[in-house]
Amino acid sequence: FYTRAGTTLVAFHVGAAFEAGNGINVVGGHTDSPVLKLKPSSKKSAHGYLQLNVETYGGGLWHTWFDRELTLAGSVIVKQADGSF
Repeated sequence: FYTRAGTTLVAFHVGAAFEAGNGINVVGGHTDSPVLKLKPSSKKSAHGYLQLNVETYGGGLWHTWFDRELTLAGSVIVKQADGSF
C-alpha cells in the first residue's frame, strides 16, 4: 500500500500465482462525505460572537444534522515561513 497527501490510501495485493503479462484487476472507490467548508472570507462577528461563514459540500442529508451533537473533524494545514506545509 501507499498513501498520498495524508488523505488517500491505495492498497493492493500481488498473489502467489501472479505472472508478468497476465493482466490485473483494479477496483476503485470514492466517497464525498458531506462537510461544511470555510468560505474564503469567512470571519464575521454578530451578537458578541466570532463566527465562521461556511458552505456545504457533498451530498448531505442536511435535515439529519439537527438531531445530533455538533463535532469538528478534519485536517489543518499550516504554511510555514519557508513556504512548506
